[in-house]
Amino acid sequence: MRVAVSGASGFVGAAVVDRLLDRGHEVLALSRRPVQARPGLVHRAWDLTTGVLPDPSPVDVVVHAAAHVDEWAPREVHDAVTVGGTRAVLATWPRARVVLVSSCSVYPLRAPAGSGHVFTEDVPVTTRHLSSYSRAKAEQERLVLGRAGSVVLRPHAVHGPGDPTLLPRLERARRHGRLLCPGGADTLVHLTDVRLVAEAAVASSEFECDTTVLNIADAHALPLSVVAAGVAAANGWPERPLFTGAGIAWAAALALEATARLTRASTPPLLTAYAVSHLAVSRVFDTTRLRQRLGVEPGPTDLSRWRHEGTGHGDGDSYD
Repeated sequence: MRVAVSGASGFVGAAVVDRLLDRGHEVLALSRRPVQARPGLVHRAWDLTTGVLPDPSPVDVVVHAAAHVDEWAPREVHDAVTVGGTRAVLATWPRARVVLVSSCSVYPLRAPAGSGHVFTEDVPVTTRHLSSYSRAKAEQERLVLGRAGSVVLRPHAVHGPGDPTLLPRLERARRHGRLLCPGGADTLVHLTDVRLVAEAAVASSEFECDTTVLNIADAHALPLSVVAAGVAAANGWPERPLFTGAGIAWAAALALEATARLTRASTPPLLTAYAVSHLAVSRVFDTTRLRQRLGVEPGPTDLSRWRHEGTGHGDGDSYD
């Protein structure tokens, strides 16, 4: 099978490429930056904001993993890269099946009452987005689900070696011998191993199914205290965790965001509402549909792998 992968030089896209090649598939890797040359792989440079890919090679499936992941970027940037880029992918291969790597950020902040913090895929997409990133991901999903046979994968807080998004943010939270954790020690954080995302993307490519949405997450959600201790141990951070509680985290995020907007800061503040939503609100993502439809079984979270590595993956082609 021949599979095109957009965002192939990014954190998630690179993992998908590796898994496809391991399975013996031919890969058309698409990204702004070059990728490692290997048997079975052809690379083409493509900036999605330029529109349809000229003279595209035929493919059976497109794994669309490219998106702009910086939630602090202006809405027009997300519209150009994430939304406009998706339109370009669909127009380039009008008959190929599409597997979209989306995000659990499209869900509401809190699970339905009485659900025990659990989100199934039947929970409607929110209309109150915390960032332009999540708004663009919701529009991206709408476009892809308009094509029959498409699969939308929704991971949450993707982790693993070389994570260019969440790990740097946690590292910035090291202050005066403490690792500032925006939430309570018992807050449930549901992470997703980047290898699991790749496995789900490849399984979605190999097995045709009806148009569907699938949550992608590790076997169990973990208390924030366990996540903080695990990521600190993996990276050799000596700082002790300091849990702020949700109320203080939300107040600090809103104040820091307001200040950053007033000063027209080009980089996000230490704490944003989007970041707080990942770590200060208990959220558990049901993966029953993933197991039943694709036969993919999530494993336990291995925090020992969540460390810096010189991968060179950049934000533009990455996914959170």
